[in-house]
Amino acid sequence: MEENSNYPIAWKDEYSVQVKELDDQHKHFVGILNNLYTALQNMELEAKIKPILDDLVAYAVTHFSTEEKYFDMFGYELAGEHKLKHKELLDQVNVFMQRYKTEGTKIIKDLLDFLEDWLVQHLAEYDQKYVQCFKEHGLA
Repeated sequence: MEENSNYPIAWKDEYSVQVKELDDQHKHFVGILNNLYTALQNMELEAKIKPILDDLVAYAVTHFSTEEKYFDMFGYELAGEHKLKHKELLDQVNVFMQRYKTEGTKIIKDLLDFLEDWLVQHLAEYDQKYVQCFKEHGLA
């Protein structure tokens, strides 16, 4: 993680997909990143890391199933590509979980870098691609 990091991360309008349910879930993800960063800064990782990582995994499963439900309902044309991105994130989170079991809190900076990159790339780029489809089906 760079010394002049962007934490805490603030929600930006450019992340919005104009669906309250999904935006609320995305805001929760931002909160997870900020909780992780705060625990790192306050040297509270040992006490707080496990619940934060559990929250991250639960969030990803719930959020991805919500988005994918709408992809299937609306016949979203880029659903296959988007679902693959979701699988890649879950796979990578599982790698971090395994690394945490063997390396402990040393993995946190790498995890934060990965998750911040995911946030910026996925929310600002990939998720924006489905906004029009969701609008056309009356969701947004």
